[in-house]
Amino acid sequence: MEEKCNGKSEVSSEIFHLNKAASNQFKDTTTNLMNNSPVKLGEWRPKICQILSINAAICGSILFQRFAFKLNLFNIGKRFLHIDQSRLLIRQKTSTDAQLRAHERSVVLTDCAISKIDVSQLAANRPIEDYHSAAKCLSSNAHLIGVFDGHGGASCSRHVSARLFDYLCASVLEKHIVENLPLMERLQWLFSSGDHRLPSFVKDEHIRNVQNFFDRFKNDPDLKSVRKAIQAAFIAMDDDISQGAMPDNVGRVDRIAANVAASGSCATVAHLRKCHLHVANIGDSAAVLGISQNHSMTSRQLSRPHCVENDDEVQRIRHAHPISESGTILRGSRLLGELYPLRAFGDVRYKWTEDLQRVVLEPLGVLPPQGLHTPPYLTAMPEVFYHKLTSNDKFLVIATDGLWEWLEPDSVVRLIHDHTLGTQTLSLYQPEQGTSLLDVCKDLERRKQGESKKPLDENSATHVIRNALGGVSGGTELQYERLKESLQLPPGMARHYRDDITVIVIHFSESYLSSIAESEDHCGF
Repeated sequence: MEEKCNGKSEVSSEIFHLNKAASNQFKDTTTNLMNNSPVKLGEWRPKICQILSINAAICGSILFQRFAFKLNLFNIGKRFLHIDQSRLLIRQKTSTDAQLRAHERSVVLTDCAISKIDVSQLAANRPIEDYHSAAKCLSSNAHLIGVFDGHGGASCSRHVSARLFDYLCASVLEKHIVENLPLMERLQWLFSSGDHRLPSFVKDEHIRNVQNFFDRFKNDPDLKSVRKAIQAAFIAMDDDISQGAMPDNVGRVDRIAANVAASGSCATVAHLRKCHLHVANIGDSAAVLGISQNHSMTSRQLSRPHCVENDDEVQRIRHAHPISESGTILRGSRLLGELYPLRAFGDVRYKWTEDLQRVVLEPLGVLPPQGLHTPPYLTAMPEVFYHKLTSNDKFLVIATDGLWEWLEPDSVVRLIHDHTLGTQTLSLYQPEQGTSLLDVCKDLERRKQGESKKPLDENSATHVIRNALGGVSGGTELQYERLKESLQLPPGMARHYRDDITVIVIHFSESYLSSIAESEDHCGF
């Protein structure tokens, strides 16, 4: 028997009064739900469910049925909203990963001290002022890997990254010269972020410059060590940059060459032949070696920054100029109050006289720095560090100062070591034929340790940049938030918050270094 829901019904007075008291609240709650207004559902949910069940069974009230339907839709909507938010987070992470990995690369090598080279780069300037290159000198079988951090524009760093290795190949010691191998065919490129293929209108001049340097080098009895050969190559390269910007016989100036000379570039280059590692550096980029000792990793710096934080550099510059300039040479921690690195390619504003600058640079709108009295104040002579590799040496990191502003060398070494352990777990373990049971157990133990360190990136250089900008603490979600915040700034605007970052990680072959150590003759220069 169906009964209407009114005051005269036979429904208990308790239900009637409860309906009456809650009726207005139901209407308000329904309105709020439809308008997406905040309501305290937690307080009303038990009472709502009680009244809905009673009235649905007894009264069949349309009002309550509608409300129940809307409440159900609300809960379904919340579930869909949660799904949409999850999908949005996944898309944001995918976009962040793609942006971070856009300029990464890996090169695998065999039959040498290098097993793999990982590279990654992230721009802050527009255009980016960092460049990097890697090549092999076929005459000496030496590998050349370098980063070039430009300032005042990208012209100089791009120029040096495409040309310096030819000078280094031309400075090969006489005992390593291969007969019937033309000078300009000694270099085999592995990769370069710039275009190392020179246009024809500058290629001929570059070939002449390298040939002239080679002729001088082979006839100089003092250039008989790798260190001196590298230093000679750097100086010759810088001299040719300067000479290329000079007016020709009729007073014309090549504007492209002048822009290269007016801008500048730091450089850090590794020269590796067998187990012999030389690192040449000018400026504030850095090279750090990761060494395994007593089951722990340590870092060893193979370069020193050329800036005011280096007391030796400050003394070198002060001693090269009259004491009357002691108050003007270094002002505000910068050379002549302007330039932060104290060694660099190019930057002829700190190397030329004012008279020469008026002729070449003033037409380009480039003025000499204040306090220019006794140039040159700047040099491209590199410091060269030597290290003999052993099987304890695991990798070398070469990076521009954009990385070192965020991370200390010890942190970078630890990150790469953990990454190496973690990446072992990304593929199935397949021991090589002939591997002893003891070595298999050691491998499996390392893989077990690596399970907790499994990285998001296969490329170790990208892994370093991710942790530099995203932080090394707080978990993955917080790291993504920091990365998203940093990467959403476009190149150009991002320069106000960070610098270009270029990281190269050179992984060494433990088996090669172990085998070559058995014979000093095989590891000779």
